Amino acid sequence: MASHRRFVILLLLGLGLLATQSAYAFRCSGGLISTGDSKLVLLKKCGEPSWIDRWPERTVELPDTDVEHSVTRINERWIYNLGPTQFIRIITLRDGRVANIETGGRGFSVYPGMQRCDFNSFSLGSTSAEVSAKCGVPDSQEQRYETVTEKIAGGRRQVSVSVEEWTFNLGPTQFMRILTFRNGVLVDITTGERGFQ
Repeated sequence: MASHRRFVILLLLGLGLLATQSAYAFRCSGGLISTGDSKLVLLKKCGEPSWIDRWPERTVELPDTDVEHSVTRINERWIYNLGPTQFIRIITLRDGRVANIETGGRGFSVYPGMQRCDFNSFSLGSTSAEVSAKCGVPDSQEQRYETVTEKIAGGRRQVSVSVEEWTFNLGPTQFMRILTFRNGVLVDITTGERGFQ
């Protein structure tokens, strides 16, 4: 009985370790990617992503002094659409290194000329890559940058947020759809006025 209990405990610990590891790793055809890996290693093991979002982040050290030091970094989000039998993988890079690995919704197939856009199928948190692949190029696209400032030890961090509004004109029998993205992530879907020819 004690050996059976010991086996169950070891099995549960092993499963817990696998679950934890999967949150910090992504297996590509070229090998395993983990947080801390370089962009070059990611590219070598996984190839080009399906989509890339980029946004700047500025850190100011010793603000309001005679010597203010400012560093602007470009953050990237690489999205791998692995097809309808697997989940999308979202890799966030900071300073050229993998900082975060997330699992998105189920992947999908992309066919040339595919326009099967169902706006009800998107949920907040969907990526601009998914919307673009399923809906094509929007009829209107506006972009602006907002800056969010937060205090950090010894200074402040200013993160620029890329805000994009995509408007789809669905014709005179339907209302327009306006999708808002923040750094490539869908945050709002609204219905606009009636479309036109």
